[in-house]
Amino acid sequence: MIRHAIALLATAIAAPAFAATDWYEAESDHFIVYSAGGESDARELATQMERLDGALRMIRGMSTESKELPDAVKLTVYQFGETRDIAALYGNSRSGVAGFFIPRAGRSVAFVPLRQDRDRGGIGTRVVEGDLDPGKVLFHEYTHYFMFQHAAAAYPFWYVEGFAELFGTLNLTENGFNLGEPPKHRASALRELTIDVRKLFDPPREMDYYMAMKQYAYGWMAVSYLTFEPSRKGQLADYLKRINAGEENLPAAEKAFGDLSALQKDLEAYRNGRARAIAVTYANYQPPRVDVRPLTEAQAAQMDLHIRSSRGVNESSARALVDPARELVTRYPESIAVLRAAVEAEFDAKNYDRSSAIADRMLQLDPAAVDAHLYKAMIALEKAKTDPAQFKVARQHYVAANNIDPNEPQALSGYYLTYAYANETAPEDALIALDRSYDLAPFDPGIRMALAHQLLTENRDKEALMILGPIVNDPHSGKRAERYRKLVENLKAGDREPLLSKLQPTLKSGDEEEDGDG
Repeated sequence: MIRHAIALLATAIAAPAFAATDWYEAESDHFIVYSAGGESDARELATQMERLDGALRMIRGMSTESKELPDAVKLTVYQFGETRDIAALYGNSRSGVAGFFIPRAGRSVAFVPLRQDRDRGGIGTRVVEGDLDPGKVLFHEYTHYFMFQHAAAAYPFWYVEGFAELFGTLNLTENGFNLGEPPKHRASALRELTIDVRKLFDPPREMDYYMAMKQYAYGWMAVSYLTFEPSRKGQLADYLKRINAGEENLPAAEKAFGDLSALQKDLEAYRNGRARAIAVTYANYQPPRVDVRPLTEAQAAQMDLHIRSSRGVNESSARALVDPARELVTRYPESIAVLRAAVEAEFDAKNYDRSSAIADRMLQLDPAAVDAHLYKAMIALEKAKTDPAQFKVARQHYVAANNIDPNEPQALSGYYLTYAYANETAPEDALIALDRSYDLAPFDPGIRMALAHQLLTENRDKEALMILGPIVNDPHSGKRAERYRKLVENLKAGDREPLLSKLQPTLKSGDEEEDGDG
């Protein structure tokens, strides 16, 4: 589907070499893993991710009892190829990207390599200072996802990245984990750069490269110190509570942490000493449940196409997927997996009639094919740009999808949006659907902004501003966050219209965060 990643716009995608015949699927309570490495690789990755999830729950004081999520809410992880293949899929084969992550309603996705590039340094090459370990990247990015899935709030840059850096270095042991190891790839920044804690808590709106590196490195140090130092117990929670109550960053820090000059000295001493860490051993450790199965021939054959579409395409790269999709349909005309990949490829290439016909075929083969209804609804919305009667058609398909899977967030939010797009007053069940979609996918910016807009129309400004907090403070969104901060300031000054107008859901082309800057 044509979408934007969390940190960059979709670009023309070079072709990574990740074709494989022996794909395996591993499913656990919170994850679906597709691995081209075989059964053991699929099982190991799903197990590691479940154990990371459990560690995050324990540290955050949440219930560690594992409860299975609906499939539409589980994170899907694709494991294949080498680091260079992931970089090529990302959109820059020379970027050194060791993995990336796209959070969105209806199956968030992550992409990681099976191994690092084989020719990086010859036989015996090991990860050195400055290298990014793909496993650590995935742990870091999942921590972001977990934070906004379970405790979405207005977090400042240093805390968002510092917390993710802390869990990015989590080491799993036989029956527990160790937490607190310094991130090796931040070693030079920690060693060579200096920072005023006041700039850590209240950085300039426009940060240069070195300031951003300081925010990552010193963010880790501050989170580590404030988490593990007994004399500072409760201060970090107090600071975050103040931020989300609307206090400015620096005054909140001064009230929560006390004398910032003293904190500066404590952090400098911490930097020059040994990092604190904890070792957790479970009394009755039980490995997470992971079910593994090999993909069928047809399912494996469509993985290349499926991965490219799941990553996100632009119009040019979308057209390049049409012929491979049609060839697969010819070879496997009764495979739901192949038809689903094809319906997406045709939709992304704006071949709406072909996409609709494939969706109809899916429903003939499987009346419970939720994705078929979702694409029929999205096709109707495209047609609604010139034919308002299509809003009703889209609504019917979203209802059908919801009847099949009540926990599909796209169906829930889509149902509400059929009213918003049509400038119709949403009935009570549509408002309930929007609320439920937010509960299931609070990390999706489109759902978050639609809910904020609805709350503003109901004069529930305080709640709307809380919902907007993660967008206004998003460290990855560049100028977008700055624009929303200005609009929020206007709202507080009594000028509501600019923010209402900006948040109004529309069917304009590219309305999925067209102003994201990465």
